[in-house]
Amino acid sequence: MYPTLFPYGVGGFENPRRSSKLALKRQVKHFLNLADRRFQEHNSFLFIVFNMLQRRTALLHTSLKVKRSSFNDVARGFASISSETVHRVAERVAKGDLTSTFTPDEQKVRALLKQVNSVTSHVAGSGSSRSVMRNQIRGLMVDQGLPNFYITINPADVYNPVVKFLAGNDINVDELLPNEVPDYWNQSILVARNPIVAAKFFDLYMKSFF
Repeated sequence: MYPTLFPYGVGGFENPRRSSKLALKRQVKHFLNLADRRFQEHNSFLFIVFNMLQRRTALLHTSLKVKRSSFNDVARGFASISSETVHRVAERVAKGDLTSTFTPDEQKVRALLKQVNSVTSHVAGSGSSRSVMRNQIRGLMVDQGLPNFYITINPADVYNPVVKFLAGNDINVDELLPNEVPDYWNQSILVARNPIVAAKFFDLYMKSFF
């Protein structure tokens, strides 16, 4: 899939010939922490593996939620329709086709979908996961009271020399010379080329602050 990243055809994900099993997420983290930055700076590897991890989490941790009063009716409705019918309706809805004629079974699926909500709170980046975090903040305010003051932290990665240091530049952050202070344009190119460095900087900055 990536001949420039795996030129010898070995080292891929979930290889059945591996003597000890290695989880996909752990292997991705290992690749992105290597001193060799070809994985970090690849134009699509980061997005592909994140999509793989997100899809896998969605398949394993997505659940359905219905009102207790309508649970029996919804359960009987799902038992009376085939998975192929649900798949056809899902494909048409995903394409935005809501005007074509639906068969009676497909209409039943659409009616059931209106009574069912998906719960994806464990899927990173989903709307449900953000709702969970907002509810946690509200719960803290109910338990601990409203905060007395607010702090807005803005770690400017396009100006901070720590980003250059994390990217592998040999600089002394404690004794920084004027010509080593990053300028906006070059630092923006660095962050765009290697977003992993920006993520590491943000994580380091926040942990140091708190």
